[in-house]
Amino acid sequence: MPLGYCIKMKNVKYVYRRGDLMKEIVLPLTDGRKLLIHSDAIQKMQKYRQFESKDTEAGGILIGRIICDSNDFIVDDVSEPMFSDKRKRTYFKRNANEHQMYFDSKWITSKGRCFYLGEWHTHPEKTPNPSRTDLNDWKRISKLDFESDHLFFLILGTEKMGIWCIERNQYTLNILGSVIIDE
Repeated sequence: MPLGYCIKMKNVKYVYRRGDLMKEIVLPLTDGRKLLIHSDAIQKMQKYRQFESKDTEAGGILIGRIICDSNDFIVDDVSEPMFSDKRKRTYFKRNANEHQMYFDSKWITSKGRCFYLGEWHTHPEKTPNPSRTDLNDWKRISKLDFESDHLFFLILGTEKMGIWCIERNQYTLNILGSVIIDE
């Protein structure tokens, strides 16, 4: 495929790069801006999908940039599960301190040019839906102090990734899309 070849599918754009089959996801926001999730971040999260009955939920934080000219959001990286996270088949609670340390190291190496953009975790279902616990956590998180006016929440199922957004001070959850993910 030529460099920058794009496929558009139900408001989701997949971007493939020549020679490496890396996939980025671009989703439109309701206000005209975009959310781009880089392939490296997608690949890190995909490692933790729950295919086997013994697999436990995993998760972390979304780290990225807000582009000055357009105010588009780019997820460049994600933290991976830490040893002290609480993980069960249908439960995940991240250790805030360890994920903060990971974020702090990224913030230093980026010279202060990265931001906390939200959370991700897995579910043991094909098409993930947020649980009551997820919804309560997202509402709580959205009331905290953060740099941007949007927070994003991703859940990876075994076949699809659900992507939701909360705008600052509105506490209304918007689904941005359900995207088919592959190996």
